[in-house]
Amino acid sequence: MSDVRIEIPGDMLVSDSEFCATVLGGVHRRTAKRLELEGLPFIMVGGRKYRPLRQGRAWLAARITARKPRR
Repeated sequence: MSDVRIEIPGDMLVSDSEFCATVLGGVHRRTAKRLELEGLPFIMVGGRKYRPLRQGRAWLAARITARKPRR
C-alpha cells in the first residue's frame, strides 16, 4: 500500500509511518504516539492517522534546547 498525502491549505498531511520515517529519523510509531502526549499534532482521517508535515517539523524544532554556557 502506498502512502497517501492529503493537501491542506499551507501544509501537507502525511501518514504516521511516513512522518516517523522522514521527520523523526526512522523511529518506531510507538515513539510518535508517546510524543503526542507532549503535543505532537495528528489527525485521524478514515481510521488512519496523519500528521501535518510543516506543523510537525515546527513542533519538533521548537523542542530543541541549548545548554547554558558554563561560568
